[in-house]
Amino acid sequence: MLIIDCAFDEKLADELAKYLTNHAFSVNLEKDGIITSDDKKLTKDDLELFLKMTGKIKELQLISAESNTVIIATKVMIEHFDLARCSVCGFVAYPEDLFAHERAHGLYLA
Repeated sequence: MLIIDCAFDEKLADELAKYLTNHAFSVNLEKDGIITSDDKKLTKDDLELFLKMTGKIKELQLISAESNTVIIATKVMIEHFDLARCSVCGFVAYPEDLFAHERAHGLYLA
């Protein structure tokens, strides 16, 4: 069974359920933006294709929560949480801690 959680976005869940049904997938629309399917053909790639075809790939992302659960959620930049990313390795830290981390890479040695 695959569980697709549209994060309480019932409009998105309706749209996705219609898309999947029109593409011959067997799905059940449940409350709070949840779609379930026992269709063995339905994969995360099919959900990614839906996001691409509808143009929602720019604002939404697929997150694997468990082996059988995929969450479709709004993309949020780490900067919205007052975090920063290392320009060398991508490590995420608070800005005040990032200087020491990047210095460990040999950057900013004065």
